[in-house]
Amino acid sequence: MKRTLTFLSLLIVIAGLSGLKGQIGGSAVYQVLNLPPSARAAALGGMVPSAWDNDPALAYHNPALANNLMNNRLSLNYSNYLADIQYGYLAYSRDLGKWGTPVIGIQYLNYGEFIEADEYGGILGSFTAADYSLNLSYSYRLDSVLTIGATLRPLYSVLERYTSFGLSSDFGILYHSLNNRFAGTVVARNIGSQLTTYATPEHEKLPFEVLAGINYKLKYAPFRLHVTARNLQEYNLRPYSEPLADSAGFIAKTGRTVRNSLDHVVAGVEFVPGNLLAIRIGYSFLRRTELRMVEFGGAAGFSFGAGLNLGWLSLDYALASYHVAAMTHTIAIRLNLNKKIS
Repeated sequence: MKRTLTFLSLLIVIAGLSGLKGQIGGSAVYQVLNLPPSARAAALGGMVPSAWDNDPALAYHNPALANNLMNNRLSLNYSNYLADIQYGYLAYSRDLGKWGTPVIGIQYLNYGEFIEADEYGGILGSFTAADYSLNLSYSYRLDSVLTIGATLRPLYSVLERYTSFGLSSDFGILYHSLNNRFAGTVVARNIGSQLTTYATPEHEKLPFEVLAGINYKLKYAPFRLHVTARNLQEYNLRPYSEPLADSAGFIAKTGRTVRNSLDHVVAGVEFVPGNLLAIRIGYSFLRRTELRMVEFGGAAGFSFGAGLNLGWLSLDYALASYHVAAMTHTIAIRLNLNKKIS
């Protein structure tokens, strides 16, 4: 009873945050916060907040995922993103037993080099732009199946000569079954503010969101399913789409409801025939809807990947399609520092 009341109380607190005004579609600062930190997350649609595993990078989107399986493990991730943008994430975890599990991570995003010119087109030189964050996550197991977690994240961004500082935090609660076949979570992400602005006095908002996720390992088949519902604080993620006429029929209204609901969903599946190899595929409904071409959708919204476990060393790769002409590549190296190299 005590465990149930604790779970319900924390769930109500997180759900209550959904009343905050959401920021969708580029209307918030520090969009780097929404990038997938690891190759596994990128392969499964961009976010897997319920993936209970040994990769410290997974705690980036949900601090409640930090667990004893991550003890003394290092995760290095690099992504060749869109338009020559590059970003990476480094995470390390150390389990403290009954005192919980902290994870420390460092994230960077390099937008590349730009030509600086005056209003007449005269070349003055070049400049760069980049974002950085320090991620301090901590989880505590309330009992054998329930974990809570929090992240504190200082942010620094530089765009040419303009800089900005920010501070965000995440809070999550996770249920994890003892047989490792099911996990479910609720997370409130990017709660905070921009502390100093780039050039104007107006403070921009962070990309706050409430999300929920589950993953389930089939009992008699080597598949693990992941389903995540994002941006639950705001139902219509496309507020600028053409509204339905009052005379619209049942089918049109039902179709719009289904579309608006699926916009929140990211799904993925892993084929895990053993401990050596994993094959992954993910799909983001909103990404495909927004970025596919009308005449030819291609693989927009889909992502693919694979993982290889060699004991002390694990390798992951992800290919994510954002548009018919834009794909991203992410690679990851995970080291188990508890094992000696043989």
